[in-house]
Amino acid sequence: MNSPTLADLGLPPAPYRQLQQRLARTSWICHGTLVCRPLIRRVRGRRVKKGPYYLWTCKVSGRTQSVALSQTQYHLLAQAIANRRELQQTLDRMGTLSLKTILKTIPGVKKRK
Repeated sequence: MNSPTLADLGLPPAPYRQLQQRLARTSWICHGTLVCRPLIRRVRGRRVKKGPYYLWTCKVSGRTQSVALSQTQYHLLAQAIANRRELQQTLDRMGTLSLKTILKTIPGVKKRK
């Protein structure tokens, strides 16, 4: 007896195909966190607001990396990070649909009760 393959599941359902199309439309992606912060300094006894300063941070090989950004870089990276989060949500939904389809379509172990 041959073991089932993913091809045995047939065509994906419409919601799954819509998620595939969403993946195909995904633009630039990036991971990490953005920070936009002012810096308050004392100059001649007065508090002076400097900035804002833009930073991008992420973990690489277990170490935090930080990069100073321009305002334009900050806004473009914000879009790329939002795209990555949307991509991750799409992949999670696709995984859920895949699991449901496999459990429903392919016979499993017999239940005792």
